[in-house]
Formats: sequence, C-alpha cells, structure tokens
Amino acid sequence: MAEDLKTLRDLPDDILIRKHDEIAKVTVVGTNHYLAEIARRDQDKQTKAMLKYTWWITVMTVIMTIATIVNIIIAYKQLCSGH
Repeated sequence: MAEDLKTLRDLPDDILIRKHDEIAKVTVVGTNHYLAEIARRDQDKQTKAMLKYTWWITVMTVIMTIATIVNIIIAYKQLCSGH
C-alpha cells in the first residue's frame, strides 16, 4: 500500500530513495522509466544554465549601476564647476 500524498511529500530524501530502491528490485520497468530520467537530466542542465545566466545578468546590472552613478557624479561636478 502506498503512502498518502502528504506523508509521501513529508518523507526525507534518504528514506524516499531507500524505499524506491527496495521496490525497484522487484519492479519491471518500461521505456518511460528511462525517458523520464533523460527528461529530468535535460531539465537539470537547463536549470543550471539559467542560474548561470541569471548570475551574469546580476553582475552586469551591478556594473551598469556603478557606471551610471559614476556618470551622474561626474556630470554633477562638471555642472557645479561651470564647465
């Protein structure tokens, strides 16, 4: 008998993996088992790429913000000095 959904979601990862491994010993798998793993790995690669792109966008945004502030300070100093 399977756990109810709340109990299943509350299981720690190590217990969930152990339960899977125990049942997998006596279960016959079809091609969907492998297709699901391929899809999971593809999604993991996409997630890692998106996190990398997000990090670079953050870095570039910080650089642009600093450059804008420096430009404002330079423009203000030139305006105040009358040049």
